Amino acid sequence: MTKPVSYKFSKKEKLKSQKEIELLFKQGKSINQFPIRLIYKFKIEKNNVPINFGISVPKKKIKLAVNRNLIKRRVREAYRLNNHDLKTKLLENQKEINMMMIYSSEQILSYKEIEEKIKVILSRLRDAL
Repeated sequence: MTKPVSYKFSKKEKLKSQKEIELLFKQGKSINQFPIRLIYKFKIEKNNVPINFGISVPKKKIKLAVNRNLIKRRVREAYRLNNHDLKTKLLENQKEINMMMIYSSEQILSYKEIEEKIKVILSRLRDAL
C-alpha cells in the first residue's frame, strides 16, 4: 500500500531563522518565472525537514498590507498543493533545502496564474537537483 500524499504545511517547514535567511540571500541560487523569483540553498545542518519555505512580498511593490497578505496566502496555498514531487525527490536524494519566494509584480495576479508560475518553478527546481 502506498503512503498517501500529505498536503500539510506545518510550522516546522516555515523558514524563520534570520541566520538561514541571510545565508540564503548571500549564497543562494535563483529561478525566475515572472512575477515570482525563487531563491534556494541546500542546508548544511540537517533537521529532518526536507524543505524550509518562506514568502516575501515587498512593500515597495504592493503598498497595502491587505493585498500583500492576499498574495502571500495565494502563493502559500499554491506551494502547499504542488510541492509533493519536490519533497519526494529531496527525500530520495537525502537532501534538505531552504527556499524563499519573492513576489515582484505591482499587479495582483489571480490564484490560477500564481499556481501556474509556481508549478513551473518547482518543476525546474526538481529537474535541477
